[in-house]
Amino acid sequence: MAQFMANWKNELFKLRRRKKYFVFLILGSLICVASALRLVIANYITGGALSPETVLGGLTNANLPFFLLVFLPLMAIMAACDLFAGERADHTIRFSLMRPVGKGKLFFSKAAAVFTLCAFDLAVLYLVTTLTQVILGGGTRGVAPSFLACLLDLIPLAVLILFFCLVNQLVKGSSLTVLLCVVLYVGFIAVGTYLPAFGGLLFTGYLRWHNLWIGVTLPFLSMLSRIGLLAGYGLVFACGGYLLFDRKEA
Repeated sequence: MAQFMANWKNELFKLRRRKKYFVFLILGSLICVASALRLVIANYITGGALSPETVLGGLTNANLPFFLLVFLPLMAIMAACDLFAGERADHTIRFSLMRPVGKGKLFFSKAAAVFTLCAFDLAVLYLVTTLTQVILGGGTRGVAPSFLACLLDLIPLAVLILFFCLVNQLVKGSSLTVLLCVVLYVGFIAVGTYLPAFGGLLFTGYLRWHNLWIGVTLPFLSMLSRIGLLAGYGLVFACGGYLLFDRKEA
């Protein structure tokens, strides 16, 4: 475990050194603020018929689709490709393999670093949105359920990250890997949107995992089958990604 934690910190350090993640986080925060200002301005133009609490209440819930379907998957794709395909392309992964850590710990420490980055970004976006809601007079309505929703949505996010880590073992070249990840992700989202019958069978259909737990209560057996399906996807992606990573040469 000590080796795993040491390598996890090393992979996080690599991501922190790349300024693009900081820039994208700032842009994401600005989009959250802009979404709140848009609602306030629209309410003002229409005569201010609604109170700020009504207009801005539950702002985080309104922004969650942007967080979960656009921003975080983009961060996960870039981070996974930087730590896997990018390092293989410039052969810097050899330095990681020279460290006293097995390939299994190396693979999962990289995946954990990507997950940590996405979890941190989600926490920052949640705080920015919540503070914006409170400062603009929207009160604290929906803050607690939104926090719980963010925690629940970390589960399918981890499965999505494992999928991107698996894809990184399939092709060579960081640019091609980024393109493949984007195409596959958009394709799965499109299939789940336009073919609802298949949406429940795809792991991307559970990115808004909180919808199954907060609000509408589903039967226990139905929930159990969905939990098993998501866990199965995670297990397949984790094992497949590790096996391919272990067989690849630096």
